[in-house]
Amino acid sequence: VFIIFVFSSISTDQLFKYSIILFFVSLISLFLVPIIGAEVKGSKRWIDLFFLPRFQPIEVLKPFLIVILATIFCSNKINILFKYLLSLILISIISLFLIIQPDIGQTLLVVFTWAVLIFTSGVNIYILLIIFSLGATLLASLIIYVPKFDYIQGRIFSFFNREIGSHNFQSDKAIDSITSGGFFGKGIGEGVLKNRVPEAHTDYIISVISEEFGVVAIMLILLLFLI
Repeated sequence: VFIIFVFSSISTDQLFKYSIILFFVSLISLFLVPIIGAEVKGSKRWIDLFFLPRFQPIEVLKPFLIVILATIFCSNKINILFKYLLSLILISIISLFLIIQPDIGQTLLVVFTWAVLIFTSGVNIYILLIIFSLGATLLASLIIYVPKFDYIQGRIFSFFNREIGSHNFQSDKAIDSITSGGFFGKGIGEGVLKNRVPEAHTDYIISVISEEFGVVAIMLILLLFLI
């Protein structure tokens, strides 16, 4: 809340200046993840400093990345070709740090954000399609040939055929939890299956809410997002 008030009280010009500084600070913290990051379930995505709560540097980086990219694309002082080249270099560096962690989900999110920005900046659609084709080929090669990313291949196959492997364990437990809650839920703190749902406090919190408050609560949450 404090950060929201601080950012809402500064002018647009100041926002650009601070965003550049904060972007590079968060980029440095992203670079430090493989060195001093905390490993959780085989992935190093978090920094755990004794004076701060554990955080993911990419979450801090993302809003400033959008401001930086928008500033680059809107600049009249930079050659149009150099704009796209500079933005591509930035995205490539960030994507490389994310793939090392490994975090394919955030990598895709960052790349799609960049793609939306260059699309709205007026880039030729054929150039965008070529970039996407190259990116998709690189991603597919990583998933197929690099052992580190075997789990993604397993998730994709198990999504289309639930009889293959055990990669749908998380989603199965979440579905059981949602079904258990029914339409109106079991009440606050009355959920039992939530203890079996992996990452119940983060990735699968929606299944916990559903078990205790029912599908009605999920509909209200969806309505809030729509509003």
